[in-house]
Amino acid sequence: MPAGLKHKHLEAFRAVMKAGSITGAAKLLRMTQPGVSKLLTQAEQLCEFPLFERRQGRIAPTSRALLLFEETERLFVGLDDISRIVDRLRENEPHRAIIASIPMLAQEVLPDAVSEWLRNPANSRIHVTTRDAGGVMAVVSARRADLGVAKAMDKVPGIRSLQLVRCRVLCALPPGHPLCEKEVITPADLDGQPYIALSRHEGLQTELDFLFERYKVRPVEVVECPLIVGAGAMALAGVGITFQDALSARSLVPRGLVLRPFEPTVTFDYRAFWVEEVQTRFDRAQFLYLLRETAQRILAETDPQSPVSQTG
Repeated sequence: MPAGLKHKHLEAFRAVMKAGSITGAAKLLRMTQPGVSKLLTQAEQLCEFPLFERRQGRIAPTSRALLLFEETERLFVGLDDISRIVDRLRENEPHRAIIASIPMLAQEVLPDAVSEWLRNPANSRIHVTTRDAGGVMAVVSARRADLGVAKAMDKVPGIRSLQLVRCRVLCALPPGHPLCEKEVITPADLDGQPYIALSRHEGLQTELDFLFERYKVRPVEVVECPLIVGAGAMALAGVGITFQDALSARSLVPRGLVLRPFEPTVTFDYRAFWVEEVQTRFDRAQFLYLLRETAQRILAETDPQSPVSQTG
């Protein structure tokens, strides 16, 4: 943090970014507009670069301001979490276990597992926070979550993991697409087709890219959608073809999304992650058992042919 830049400056900056105007920021902070403007001017002087461009009475963040906001948001989210913990301790509320999850698993697997978990009144209460796979690993590594659930990632020292479920990858087609007539989709079928790419950041698309290269096919990538459920929804809307698994497409198939087996076989693995030596009141082993049983049950119901792995 630049010398002299204080919490109040970052708070004013954050409020302006969130509200989109000094007027809105003043309302959020319960301050006067001149007071917010003064803090913003001081922040820019201390940073020694402009945070906002003034255009016809409006302000727009600079590229540096966007980067600063991304970093400061992490700080404030952490402070907000601490404030909530203090409130719970003050009120003697029951212990809460923090589960960091990718959005798809939070939507499709966690609800049933948490419902079963909370049948026992003695169990910890649950707080779910959603991140991309890298974000899940980050909060687990920083010990800001008791457990993380995400796509399988490279091993990280000090982090243990357990495979929850292995899903075969399925080709997702818009209703009425000519390829719906085929029983099995191959790479050659995708050559030249409008295609919705999955997350390269999380590695979902990377393996598929290698496959396309190996078979010398070139789908026409029209969208990259890191959220796998979002990619499926786009396919349902007719944007193009994409890939799903039985978990991610669970809520889309009843709405008309068409799934077909894809060969050669590709799989997505989902795992739970936690810090090895951390002791907690949270009964992690019992929750892992419920989580794994739930994921494998859902997969067996939605895609009986998927290779459910029992390895750790």
